[in-house]
Amino acid sequence: MKNLMCSLILIIFIFISCGENEKNIPIYGYQLGQSKIQKLKLNIHKTDPFITFEYLQKNDSLKNINLKYDVQKDIIIAALDTFYKTDKIYPSKSLKYKMYQLKKDETRLKTFVFHENYGIIASLGFGIDQIFLKDSVTPIVKEFIFKDLFINVNIR
Repeated sequence: MKNLMCSLILIIFIFISCGENEKNIPIYGYQLGQSKIQKLKLNIHKTDPFITFEYLQKNDSLKNINLKYDVQKDIIIAALDTFYKTDKIYPSKSLKYKMYQLKKDETRLKTFVFHENYGIIASLGFGIDQIFLKDSVTPIVKEFIFKDLFINVNIR
């Protein structure tokens, strides 16, 4: 009976801890003006008060994107930059994504379009504008998403 109870506690602990992290979620990356589709893997790690999002590219690890979202402060930390939440929201069909921007450079807006449960849907103004989706889309849908994002970023 004692072994059964220990086994049950161990199984419950494994299920609870596995729910905190998600690994190897397939993500499709699209760049503005490019027809090539990038296949990435997303890993999400949750540790209080941070949620870490790792976008991993199979062929070029230098292009990996690592973000740390501070749940309490509602900021995103990427490399040495801190992105602060703006008042702007990008409404998709089912979710409202928040927009985060750098405060130090107002001439060139660098923006993450982000939801804390799913990560970034777009990175804009980094030299290469990108969107990240869980599903594959047609080139026309991709261009529509980019246009819609730019309109929402530029609304004052």
